[in-house]
Amino acid sequence: MAAVADLTLYFIPSPHGMDWSSPGSLAKSAALNKFSFKSRFIGHVWAEVRCGEEHVLTGMVGKRFDYFNQLLIEGKGLGILFHSFDGKLEDSKEIEAEMPELIEAGRINYARFKLNEKNCQRLVTYASEYKKNNIERHYGLSNRPRFGEGAGCTAFGASFLDVAGILDTEILEEWSKTVNVPLELSGPPVRDESVSLLKVILSAKSWARPTDEHKKIFFFDPDSMYAWAQRRIESPESLGDYKVESIGKMKGIIFDRSNRPAPESPIWLQHQDPQYHEAIQKQTQK
Repeated sequence: MAAVADLTLYFIPSPHGMDWSSPGSLAKSAALNKFSFKSRFIGHVWAEVRCGEEHVLTGMVGKRFDYFNQLLIEGKGLGILFHSFDGKLEDSKEIEAEMPELIEAGRINYARFKLNEKNCQRLVTYASEYKKNNIERHYGLSNRPRFGEGAGCTAFGASFLDVAGILDTEILEEWSKTVNVPLELSGPPVRDESVSLLKVILSAKSWARPTDEHKKIFFFDPDSMYAWAQRRIESPESLGDYKVESIGKMKGIIFDRSNRPAPESPIWLQHQDPQYHEAIQKQTQK
């Protein structure tokens, strides 16, 4: 019997959905989710690698996710989207303790990808080096994990598919969003000028046009990731080469990617600006 070799991503949506249709809608929906007093108010993703006897179950979180302090006191406005919080990797025991409650509430699904042994070991190495090199210390939506910048929970999860060479175009498009963040609604670290949360909430502005002053952000969205899996759970005959399965009350989908060769490229990528990492570290220590 062949040893188990797979990657599973668990998707937890925000309680009421994050509305990315405009800056004001985003701020209002974030507040609604926060004050719903439900766990994982902006959504979350966990990653699990099973490789023979080796087992990794973890996710990226903020050590001190002082979201409202950054908005209300520091005046970051939409600059919060580019801020790096102090981060850490979650322990498997923490996740295993929380998961049953999310399953019971129907707030979690998953996607599992069968791998070959070489690709599976590549992911074990990636997870080990991520921890060893303390890349977990930076938690931020726009951070790119394979460049050593740290990550938000979604980018961290998606990076396992990227490292394995199975982050297909369809998945990339369905899981991610790109918006042009208007500079006039952005405080630090985008601009030195502070921007109040109230200004963002009351703003009637849409996301910036290409000709407006803006800073582009690309990110993976947990609501989109959950919705992608849920559509496939509900329409197994029409949406692709996968099977629907269940772990108790939790439903998910499983893909066979064991025929995909492990990439020959390095796990870690080089940032074009060698001073970038130093700047990120200084920002996190403020």
